[in-house]
Amino acid sequence: MPKYAPHKGKNRYLCGNRFLTQQMKQLHIIIYIGLVSALMALSSCNSKGDYKEEPTVESVVLSHIKQKADLVTTEVRVRKLAIYDSSKHERFEWIDPKTWKYGERKCIVPVDVTIKYGYDLRELTVDDVKLTDDSTAIVILLPAPKVIDAGYNAKVEEKDIVRMSSGLRDKISHEEVDQLMEKAYKAVMEEDFTEQVNTDIENNARVVFASIVKSIGIQNTDVIVHRKEEWKQ
Repeated sequence: MPKYAPHKGKNRYLCGNRFLTQQMKQLHIIIYIGLVSALMALSSCNSKGDYKEEPTVESVVLSHIKQKADLVTTEVRVRKLAIYDSSKHERFEWIDPKTWKYGERKCIVPVDVTIKYGYDLRELTVDDVKLTDDSTAIVILLPAPKVIDAGYNAKVEEKDIVRMSSGLRDKISHEEVDQLMEKAYKAVMEEDFTEQVNTDIENNARVVFASIVKSIGIQNTDVIVHRKEEWKQ
């Protein structure tokens, strides 16, 4: 049988095709590896960027406590008698006829003052909330208590006001009664009642804080309150 020589052009085509196919496979592998590396790098960047530090127990408790802002824990009610006596309050001089008055005027007005004590919780920082090492108690360091609100009842029953006048003097007017009450209120506010009710202020605050701690899911943990300046000592 006749022998045919192999077709050289076809062999060259097949060899070239195989070489091209191998190059394409290598290119695909390189592209694939590059994509995987890029995705892994992107994923790593995202995970670092999205990572958020877990909030501490102290910071969580503080954020809920500060929502109360001005915390009123104790209310003090004081009744003061505003007394006016013309013989003591009106100036009298022999040389000044305008001060010569025939008769006297007296007035007694009861003034009921309400003072609300508590804490400005906006002053607290994360350093003022401490979790004990055994996690059995949360210690809250409080600033000095302060007056959160105060006022007095400006409406007084007429039967509760005592007015007396002698001679030709007119009785104390409504405007003068209002002025007396305002002076009595200011006199009460100059007094400091915190030492008398300080224990109540702190104990009532502890009850409020314990309720907050329990409401955010912290169980079996005592709440202890201390004055900040005492803790530093």
